[in-house]
Amino acid sequence: MKNSILLVSICILTAVCSLVAPWWVLAPISFSVIYLGKMKSAAGFGIPFLAVFGTWLIAIYLNDHGVVAALMGKLLLLPNWSTPILSACIGGLVAGFFGLSGALFSYRKKSWVNG
Repeated sequence: MKNSILLVSICILTAVCSLVAPWWVLAPISFSVIYLGKMKSAAGFGIPFLAVFGTWLIAIYLNDHGVVAALMGKLLLLPNWSTPILSACIGGLVAGFFGLSGALFSYRKKSWVNG
């Protein structure tokens, strides 16, 4: 339940903030949501990756109409259908690594000093 709430919150925050902010706004969103959610490292990477991958893939297919995909395909020498997936993977990796950072910052190992 907690994972799905964090996934949906990252999706909504990414979609809304991407309308008025640059693309890299997903990094502090992923970091802060996972940090406040106190997730472990595997979920700290996976949840933001899936959230941003899905959000960007849907946004690209809804807004692009094939124009930018064709231009990126020519530029990168890739088929037109693969460029939205490549873009969504790059965004997902950025969000995943920042989510992993948030998870590792929130994790506090108990030791004999801090109980």
